[in-house]
Amino acid sequence: MLTLDWAEPDDAESIARIVRETSAGVVDYLLGRLSAVLSAERLLTSIIMEPDNPLSHKNVLLARNGEAVAGLLLGYPAADHGIPAILRRTVAAKKLTALHGLLEVTVPDTYYINTLWVEAASRGTGLAGDLLECAGLTAAAAGLSGLCLHVWLENVRAVRFYVRHGFATVSHFPAPPHRGFPFAGGYALMTCPVRPDTED
Repeated sequence: MLTLDWAEPDDAESIARIVRETSAGVVDYLLGRLSAVLSAERLLTSIIMEPDNPLSHKNVLLARNGEAVAGLLLGYPAADHGIPAILRRTVAAKKLTALHGLLEVTVPDTYYINTLWVEAASRGTGLAGDLLECAGLTAAAAGLSGLCLHVWLENVRAVRFYVRHGFATVSHFPAPPHRGFPFAGGYALMTCPVRPDTED
């Protein structure tokens, strides 16, 4: 039986692994080679453990099947999206500029979905739709008018999923030329409205 709950600091390692895997090379592009001792995933784990940044575990909703993570939603108000101070201090400006659209461009007055992930065994069960609905409810409760996210254009399955759930493309961005990115066709910023929260 699946349960939904907010992540704890102890979940940071699992969250970092999932976010890195779903980032299509972005985490490694930004955090790889920053430390001679810590891997990109370990650096991301440290960021996720901290409470005061958009990537914090506090912004992660986990679907669990017993102790195992079956699904993950990392989201926050789009106004909070941007490059965390720690990345501005440590990552080359050239890399940050190359991913400007992904790291800094959102749709105002929306809830930004940074990562939506479902384990392979749970795909096709409706869990992804449930997590997306949770994002919509969170947005409505916060008085936000919609959802927004970035998606790689060559990730056809994901694009179809979002279109099916009412998302429309706002703009396209090119992918920086880098061998670590599996998708060379760039990415889109998509958005959809949410129903206002009318409960008292």
